[in-house]
Amino acid sequence: MKKPKIGIAANILIMDSGMMPGIYRAYVNNDYVESVEKAGCIPVMLPVISDLADVKEQVKSLDGIVLSGGWDIDPLLYGEQPQPQQGFTMNEVDRFFLAVIKAGDELSIPVFGICKGMQAVNVAFGGTLWQDIGCQMKECLQHMQQAPRYNPTHRICVEEESFLGDVFGKDVMVNSFHHQSIKAVAPGFRVTASAEDGVVEAIERTQGNFICGVQWHPEMMAQHGDKMMIQLFQAFADKCRQQEGNI
Repeated sequence: MKKPKIGIAANILIMDSGMMPGIYRAYVNNDYVESVEKAGCIPVMLPVISDLADVKEQVKSLDGIVLSGGWDIDPLLYGEQPQPQQGFTMNEVDRFFLAVIKAGDELSIPVFGICKGMQAVNVAFGGTLWQDIGCQMKECLQHMQQAPRYNPTHRICVEEESFLGDVFGKDVMVNSFHHQSIKAVAPGFRVTASAEDGVVEAIERTQGNFICGVQWHPEMMAQHGDKMMIQLFQAFADKCRQQEGNI
């Protein structure tokens, strides 16, 4: 069986020490690479490029796209002014993510967004974000966990009749490393998992090309052998194989 080729949308790392402080590096955390491999796929890094007109060419040979986590999304991209607790943003990275999502959709390539990647999906299709859930939402849980990255720290409730429901059932324990989350859900998407405090933990597209986003970091858990999170990546790989077979 042919292994799906999965593009991982990369970030820009600004070096703040060493021999060349200030230099930009294209990077993805290796947890993404290893998780895609564990799912029986071939990972390919998609570096941020400046000419967004070339993004469609960059992704057209792929069978699937994973959007990695990263810095906060520029609120100007969803029509808001930055609030005091808004974190560091890099507009060129955000615009690249949005271009990758749009190109993947136009080419019918399945898309799986993780943490910032889910938020980018929501923004790409017209949704908005809470810039800081600690300030803007009442009585929220701790979503920036004080525990190793692979440790699950809170439970989420999952809609059974969904892609995630087929993987997890009604609920699952997840890790958590975010201070922003979805506010208004983009048209054409539905919430398929939530934390007990109401924070959106997953969205899925209701029709058309397969697009799913999760707020936690399954790659960090999968890399350390979490069977449920490995199954999540395998389920996404199956979506990629199915789509490839329909082309």
